[in-house]
Amino acid sequence: MNDQIQRIQKKIEGAIADWNMLPQGCSVVVGLSGGADSIALAHFLLNYAAKHHIPIMAAHINHGLRGVEADRDERFVADWCRKSNMELKVLHVDVRALAAEKSEGIEECGRNVRYTFFRSLCGENTKIATAHTLSDSAETVLLNLAKGTGARGLCGIPAVRGNIIRPLISVTREEVEAYCAYYNLDYVTDSTNFSEDYTRNKIRLGVVPVLKAINPAFETAVFTMTSHLKEDEDCLCSIAEEKLKEAACPHGYWLSVLNSLPDAILNRAVSVAIKKESQARLAGGHIEAVAGIVRAGAGSVTVAGGIQCFAQGNTLFIAKSDQKSADHPWCVPLNLPETVLPDGRRFTVSRLSRPEFEKRRKINNLLFNNFINYDTINCTTSVRNRRCGDIFRPYGRGVTKSLKKLFNEAKIAPILRGNLAMLESGGKIIWIENFGASQDACVDENTQNVAEIKII
Repeated sequence: MNDQIQRIQKKIEGAIADWNMLPQGCSVVVGLSGGADSIALAHFLLNYAAKHHIPIMAAHINHGLRGVEADRDERFVADWCRKSNMELKVLHVDVRALAAEKSEGIEECGRNVRYTFFRSLCGENTKIATAHTLSDSAETVLLNLAKGTGARGLCGIPAVRGNIIRPLISVTREEVEAYCAYYNLDYVTDSTNFSEDYTRNKIRLGVVPVLKAINPAFETAVFTMTSHLKEDEDCLCSIAEEKLKEAACPHGYWLSVLNSLPDAILNRAVSVAIKKESQARLAGGHIEAVAGIVRAGAGSVTVAGGIQCFAQGNTLFIAKSDQKSADHPWCVPLNLPETVLPDGRRFTVSRLSRPEFEKRRKINNLLFNNFINYDTINCTTSVRNRRCGDIFRPYGRGVTKSLKKLFNEAKIAPILRGNLAMLESGGKIIWIENFGASQDACVDENTQNVAEIKII
């Protein structure tokens, strides 16, 4: 074995050890396309697995996108695995049709199909090995830079993400080809790799050679940069996760806690919170939009994956667009001047004279929804959430409506409905959060004592 091949194998072994990619007791599924990268990976891991007694199998997807060439690749992979005595699982899928059905891009749909298939083959301790190289990571950094990205996008392709491992992440494409040549490993070449119709190919064929002319060790330099950036990013994300835990409340996250965070931490906390609901890829604009409603203390944003984010009161709610409120019934007696609600919010009632009310009203008429006739409050008044069959007669509307119809007309998100506070007195709802007083409890020309309601 020559020195170059020894160095390449040590790099791969080093990556496996440094990131603990293949711990004792695991098995591994290798994504095998038939290209040089995946053949080199499968060859190396077959030997490594035999030495360390690791169960191994290959997985191949025929995406149905390249016709005869895709069928050729499948036959090649099947033949290679047969000769190598490697178990193989194959999936056939019409990615173009599936992408149209799901309104996804072909590339995104293909990626989702691949990883869904890989995961279907996994047991509890199975790792998915993909053949991404240092060259792929450098191209990803350039691609993200060209599109506009945050710090995470400049960290390149991670060596490990969940149960996905990338043993070749420290090895360049040239080194992969040298490895294949040394071991006489045949492989297939995707003809689309040379088409500049694809943005990544433009970077690989046009941009990278120019950068290598400036610095022959360009890919290694990018690896050093991404390693340092990842250390910084991991530190900031760790802080963001801790702050998010501090902000957690029964139905979402306290805005008061989130608003105390600097932008760098808030943006990462928002990203973590959304990813708890969906793994869909987030654009930087989505995160900034959600951070914006946090800073404003009000508003709503729908982001990737159909996730809706609402800022209301002192809470940021994050939920799938079709998710409904759990509606756990709650009811607490009204204590004056302050009642603590089950979700931790404080429901306050202040008594105002008529002149004080008029003064407040002149300052900001939008606060009018927060006022009711104080004399409608008595010892039986309670604060609760909605119940099936509730009705309400909003002030000034002249009609009585079911809460369901009222909420639908106001476009209140389903996830928020079960948490809206309302005052009940004498068997009637006299005030609803965001809607104001009922006709029976409104402040009119005869009202002398006014109650100002706040939820903090």
